[in-house]
Amino acid sequence: MRIDYRLADESDVTAISTVFAEAHDDLYRKRGFLDNPPMNPIPPPPIFAFLIRKTPNAFWVAEEDGRIMGFSDSFVRGSIWFFSWLFISPSFQGHDIGRNLLERTLASWKNVQIKNRASMTFAFNPVSQFLYMNYGMYPREPAYYVEAPSERITGKNAQPPNELDFEALKSLRDGTPILRKIDEIVLGFALDWHHEYFFETKARCYIVKDKGNPVGYVYVSPEGRVGPMAVNSSEFTGGVLEKALGLSAVRA
Repeated sequence: MRIDYRLADESDVTAISTVFAEAHDDLYRKRGFLDNPPMNPIPPPPIFAFLIRKTPNAFWVAEEDGRIMGFSDSFVRGSIWFFSWLFISPSFQGHDIGRNLLERTLASWKNVQIKNRASMTFAFNPVSQFLYMNYGMYPREPAYYVEAPSERITGKNAQPPNELDFEALKSLRDGTPILRKIDEIVLGFALDWHHEYFFETKARCYIVKDKGNPVGYVYVSPEGRVGPMAVNSSEFTGGVLEKALGLSAVRA
């Protein structure tokens, strides 16, 4: 087996999407989540083309005879390197392709001072957990995905508590200074092109204000997903989340 590694381009998006769908479905089947329907890789998720444009130096693919069987990507914010994607087609797993892709996307940032490495992965995927721990990334805290039928929360939390105001952001250009300031307070660095992506996917961004002063933001997607969300003080977290859930029930 001869595996070649190269940087991705936008012509690879469909093949990358197929790898993602195959690997995702295979993992879920192996873990007994048989009630989940197979993912459909067509049309390709918009995130892949977007990331190839934004991280052209770090989005890698592995291929054999021109067929893509794996991919990885990462980005850097401040001094944090975030390993965002690693998926291998089921029939090619166990051949060290994942490690090679990880090392290549990490090396793509060799001229950047990195103090922390981070990633998010399924807790039920011990193979990935073991690989990441070999590179110094250890489990730190859980992240939970929760959902509910919109009718269960429609009509609830109609008014934001604590007199918080929610203002739908109509223009990313006009809102960038506010979003950047919030991100720098909460995270220590800006997330400009992350906001660009969410605007491209038609997620609605709400600027949260307390007595006229911006204190946070939250996105609600057309499908009713909430997030990302950021507030500059924990005192606003509950109120913003409650209102966002109400908005998500209306949008979904």
